[in-house]
Amino acid sequence: MKKKNRIKQKRKKQNRPGGFTLVEVLVAVTIFGIVVSMLFASFNIVISNVDPINAGLDEYEMAQNAMDRIKRDLNSLCLTHDSVYSRPDMEGTDDPDRFRFISKIVSLDSRLFSQLRFASFEHLGFNRDKKSRIGIITYYAEPSQEGSILLKRSDVEAVFYDGTKENNDENDPVLCERVTSFELSFMDQEGNPHENWDSDSSDFDFSTPYSIQIKLEIGAGQRSNIFATTLVLPTQRDKDES
Repeated sequence: MKKKNRIKQKRKKQNRPGGFTLVEVLVAVTIFGIVVSMLFASFNIVISNVDPINAGLDEYEMAQNAMDRIKRDLNSLCLTHDSVYSRPDMEGTDDPDRFRFISKIVSLDSRLFSQLRFASFEHLGFNRDKKSRIGIITYYAEPSQEGSILLKRSDVEAVFYDGTKENNDENDPVLCERVTSFELSFMDQEGNPHENWDSDSSDFDFSTPYSIQIKLEIGAGQRSNIFATTLVLPTQRDKDES
């Protein structure tokens, strides 16, 4: 009898239909749906972060290029040195020094931005007939038509110098867009800090700064990136204490 029962049980197992039951299929479908939902959620998070990441990379590259350009210009600073410099308050020297170093603060959209003017051997000339290597460089902020602030660079050749071109900004290249701050601070030869500078002024003893700190902040909305550096100027004019 036992042998017959074992034979019957074996036959029942062999006659059982193959495949999954309905419950097993429903469980598998449910698990698959959960996994797919998680994958799509992760994919959406990655996609939603692509634009901010790209914007951040673009801003970093733009700011880095601007800072590199400013440093190259300042590292090639051109000055009128003590031996040939004539103070503008002296008789017969009413004209300002062509290679003067000037920085001031201007207000744009209720915000303060630095402006810097100096001479540099990094003149980027486009006219091959003119051999000037010295340019009068100006860095300044300007509102764009879209309402953001632009950082621009003016470059007027010094040999064929025309002062009116310094205020002609129509063709000046844009170094940075979406600028929220452009701040410069200066240190004199005694280590005293200054927010502005004028090498043609008795307030600074007709000297030039020892170093300059540059801070550039760019961004949009609540997101911004700050870039800063300090540069010791390669050449200086000492104070005139006479």
